[in-house]
Amino acid sequence: MEVQWFSKQDKGIATIYETNLTLNTIASNHFKNVYTTLIGYEKKSNAIVIKAISKDEISMGLYKDVETHPVSIKPSYGRINGKGIIKSISLFYPLDFSKKVYYKFICEWDQKEKSLRIFLNEEVL
Repeated sequence: MEVQWFSKQDKGIATIYETNLTLNTIASNHFKNVYTTLIGYEKKSNAIVIKAISKDEISMGLYKDVETHPVSIKPSYGRINGKGIIKSISLFYPLDFSKKVYYKFICEWDQKEKSLRIFLNEEVL
């Protein structure tokens, strides 16, 4: 008997709501010991990038408070709140919350850059 066994979900998923960006457990695990984040857009890969920032980096003055976004980590998800950041994301991907409650995308951790890339090329249904 040949059986193909199924493993637990091994992909990071980011869900964009009108007021926040929510990361599943796989994606949020990378931010457990993070002080804050930077969020931006990378045109080359058409991705939202969430960079992990340590308290030491903030103490050294590498980033200003107005540039950073706190991440809240719970046992089964992570969340970055703020309508402003969602509005910024909508400059690069059309988000119409009158038509849909949320948008889901695959994301991937980049260990070298200590950042999570949320790929906007294809929504997850």
